[in-house]
Formats: sequence, C-alpha cells, structure tokens
Amino acid sequence: MSYTFIDKQAEFNELAAKLAKHKYISIDTESNSLYVYKEKFCLMQLSSEHINAVVDTLAVDIKPLLPVFADPAVEKIFHSADSDIRVFKAAMPCTFVNIFDVMVAAKYLGIIKCGLDNMVKEFFKVELNKKFQKADWGRRPLSKEMLDYASCDTIYLKKLRDLLSVELEKKGRLEEVTGQFAQICKIEPTPMRFDESGFLTLKGARQLNGRGLAVLRELYLAREVAAIKRDAPSFKIISADLMLRLSVAPREGLHNLSIFKGVSGYVLANHGGWIREALQKGLKAPEYTVPRREISREKRAYFETVKNRFHDLKMWRKEMAVRRNMLPEAILGNDVLERLALSQPRTLDDLKDIKGLGAEKASLYGPEILDFIKKHHLKG
Repeated sequence: MSYTFIDKQAEFNELAAKLAKHKYISIDTESNSLYVYKEKFCLMQLSSEHINAVVDTLAVDIKPLLPVFADPAVEKIFHSADSDIRVFKAAMPCTFVNIFDVMVAAKYLGIIKCGLDNMVKEFFKVELNKKFQKADWGRRPLSKEMLDYASCDTIYLKKLRDLLSVELEKKGRLEEVTGQFAQICKIEPTPMRFDESGFLTLKGARQLNGRGLAVLRELYLAREVAAIKRDAPSFKIISADLMLRLSVAPREGLHNLSIFKGVSGYVLANHGGWIREALQKGLKAPEYTVPRREISREKRAYFETVKNRFHDLKMWRKEMAVRRNMLPEAILGNDVLERLALSQPRTLDDLKDIKGLGAEKASLYGPEILDFIKKHHLKG
C-alpha cells in the first residue's frame, strides 16, 4: 500500500489538521534504544481513512497532533500501546484518551500468538517483513526499504481492531477491555537513572570476593562514562560477562587484556585504555563489602508472607484465565498482583485504592479476589 513520507513541518501540520477530523488513527513508533545511550523518538507511522504516512520525528515537531491524542472523538489504535505511549510521553508532555490496543484485545480473547506479524498472518494470510525489527531508526537518510517496512506496521491495525472488537462484544468483554485501555492511557515512562550500585545485580557478582567487587565496581562505573562519551548503550561497550571475568583476574588483565574472551582488536583499540585504568583503580581501592541490612525476624516473616500472597494470587489468576479462556496477563498484570499482595485488601472499598486495577476489574474480580484471599489465609 502506498504511503507518504513526511519530513517537512508544513506538510505535517496539514496532515495533523486532516487527522483531527477523522474517526480513528492507527499509530506506531520507532526508536533507537539499541544504538544510543539515551533513546530518541525517531519515526511515527500513521494510518487512517485514505491516509498512510511515515513521519520523521527527528525533523518534525509533532505537537500539532497532540490535541488529537487527547480527543475522545478520535480513536487511537495501537499494537502494544503501553510501549508507544511511553515513547510519546518521554518525548513531550501529552495525554491519551480513547485508545484501542489490538494486542491487549487479543489477550482478552485467549490468542496466544498476539504479535502483530502473527496476527496479520493468521487473519489476512500476509507475511510481514521482519528484516528491520532491530534497525537503527535514528540514522539518516532512511532507505526506501526501511520506510516501506515501517509503513506496514499500521495499515492492518484498523482491520484487526474491527475483527477483535466483534469477538469481544460476543463474549461480553468489550466494556472490560475498554477499562483496561483507560488504565494504559495513564502509563508514564520510567525516567532513565544510572544506579551506581547496579553492578551488584550482575549475574555472578555476589560470588566475587571483596577485591573482585572493588574491581567490578570501577569497571561498571567506567563503562557508563564510556557509553555516555560514545553515545551508545552500555551493554554495547563491553559485556557484563567480560567485566566479571576481568574482576576475577584483574592483574592478568593489566598484564595482557587480549587473553580474555570478549576482548577483540576493536575492544583493545577503543576501550583498552579505560579498562586498564579501571582495573588499576579497583586493585588500589579498599575491598568492597556488600552492605548488610539487618532485617528483623518480624520483617523477614512479613516479606515471606507477601511473597506467598503473590504466589497464591498468581494461582488464582491462572485459574481465572483458564476459566475465561484468556491469557493470564489480561486478567491482571504482575504489578497489580504485587500491589494486592502488599495492600491486603479486606473490602471492595480497599480495592479502589489499588493502582492499575480500575473500576471495571475491581467490580468484575473484586468479590472473587477477596474470597480467595480469605480462603487461602493471605491476609497474614
């Protein structure tokens, strides 16, 4: 299907004015998180009645379209809306009202293979090109093949929306899923923050001795500095596995870096200098001692109780998903289950305070949740 590529502000302003009069817009976004230190919103695909457009969001200010996002008279159709809405909200303050997420709808119908390519193949017998799923959308100019690929991500969303909506209506789940869409509209992006103690979460870090931890810490901090300087994701500078291997034998690393698996000629040429400096600093620094938190017996018992509540609530969710022929995450997300486990709701009014539950799910599942908690002694 033909599309228009837009990288001029005047053209985009004209497009936004047209879309404001439409009943729906299908939307997708492309970012470049695999290629830069801080993700950028690079491309936006839009489809509606007689309109297919791919917009260069690095060249165009999309603010003229924001009133449409907030307009309840225009339905915004997505596949995996939570990720796209996070991209929009990370780029600029904006509000979404009246969305339809075909992936969430599919989960409510028990469709296991609910990726866009799987659903397009299943419903329309069309094979979507997967070649550019991990492409660098921040590079310019974009090739025609990349733009062709991107344009296909929205042209089937309205047809999928219509098919799934009919099935949801038949099963009496349309109102329920609409409530879930309203919750997705409230999603906010997670601010990017560097955790200096994050090295302790790397697989194998806790097996290191105090000297190894001191070295790992310096490598971890230095890698982040290198990532910022090179505007690249930290995992693409050197791997966590390589940092662990170097932390086990830092003196060998100082003597001959090239003997370590993962140290290529490229790594030696581009990162050898700061790696050696980090190894030296780690060897000279005091041995690192993992801070010990004294947890009282009462707190330990409380955490264990919450863990058991969460586990049992997952059991309830699984049973409910089987009973309703839905995917478990369409019943309630893990984040909501965690809040239920922590809050120990006793009444339907208590459920109103659970973030992300929503009025529809509180009404639908509330009595069963409370009854399940009571039966399984989850109130602690």
